[in-house]
Amino acid sequence: MNLRQRQTEDRAAVERLLGAANLTVSGLERTVGWVIQEGQAILGHVALELTPEVAVIRSLVVAPGAQGRGLGGQLLDLAEAQGGGRTLALRTETIGPWAERRGFGRTPVGELPASVRTTTEFEGDLCASCPVFAKLAAAPGGHAAETIKSAVRQRYGSIAAQGGSCCGPTAADRKGCGCGELSLSVGYSLEDLAAAPDGANLGLGCGNPIALASLQEGEVMLDLGSGAGFDAFLASRRVGPQGRVIGVDMTPEMLEKARGLAARHGFSNVEFRQGDIEALPVEPGQVDVIISNCVINLATDKAKVFREAFRVLKPGGRLMVSDLVLQKPLPAAMRQDLDAYAACLAGALLKQDYLQAIRAAGFKQVEIADEAGYDFGDPTPEQVAALQIIDPGLTPGDIRAAAAAVARLKVSAIKPLGSGSPVRGCCD
Repeated sequence: MNLRQRQTEDRAAVERLLGAANLTVSGLERTVGWVIQEGQAILGHVALELTPEVAVIRSLVVAPGAQGRGLGGQLLDLAEAQGGGRTLALRTETIGPWAERRGFGRTPVGELPASVRTTTEFEGDLCASCPVFAKLAAAPGGHAAETIKSAVRQRYGSIAAQGGSCCGPTAADRKGCGCGELSLSVGYSLEDLAAAPDGANLGLGCGNPIALASLQEGEVMLDLGSGAGFDAFLASRRVGPQGRVIGVDMTPEMLEKARGLAARHGFSNVEFRQGDIEALPVEPGQVDVIISNCVINLATDKAKVFREAFRVLKPGGRLMVSDLVLQKPLPAAMRQDLDAYAACLAGALLKQDYLQAIRAAGFKQVEIADEAGYDFGDPTPEQVAALQIIDPGLTPGDIRAAAAAVARLKVSAIKPLGSGSPVRGCCD
């Protein structure tokens, strides 16, 4: 018995196996596959199609005369091992109970990473009740989601507790701060900087989503990850006394700072709510515009963030986001580093996956308004040392090259008229 990678000359035999089981051969050329061979006969086959986040298992078949010998389990074990820690997805109408016994769970397509829609098994229109089974990967870097969120809260709570803005006396120690000239460089005007209360601009953004939002008087705007309130306060003046601004943030210190500024400066049409942007404390269909500024990359489940945004928007509502994305995958050591995650690097998605997550939530007219590089600066000796604990072979040059693959993206999208509850894929 020989378990080996599929070769070109195996194609005819594999197609006969798949045909006998009424499984499609379409798209097989886009996969990597393995066969079980006994003598001259191929008795089984499995294939994988990979995205950065998902390993789609397909074309799993065992010849009728070879069933009952555990060959299917061997093939599935191999496919899982080759998945590289990704979420595993399997679309099947025949072996669901067997897959469940092996640890897979029935899963709506909308709960899978958005990039699954680029694979042959999941692209296009799927049946209304297609059975999908999955083993969900751990949060990025293998950390539990709450571990990552705790690290993010700690970092941004510390920034809020330092007091003042990053334009204050400690600015020299805050490399990457977005105040002053750097705020102007990402799209803010001098009038914006003057209009916000002192202490609201902590320099944590990577763009100016307010400039994209075309806010109108009387509208309700929601800021995902509102921090100390800089964008919320700018929006307050644009929606006017008949409008309303809601900021949502999960960091208590940020909320305390933002609420204090709102009270002291008379922003009566702004409120700040504690909450997770993956489970927004907002009723469905209440918001005209949603903005977010360099925050969604910090979420452990970006697809869920966009589904929540879709849920709370009114039909015809607008999404305007500034965020960081990747042009190519990061080294594994950087993905595992919690400091790199909290610094908006390790949690960033590939650009195409980010845009697909927005589309998969149900948004239309998804457009890139602006795209530019983002300078993280040179890594400090402490950062290099921390990453080399994970991967001793990683050099400062490797880290600089990886950070250079980060792009600053501004994206707009629309919730279509007539939309109700959020789209959660074909198989809810």
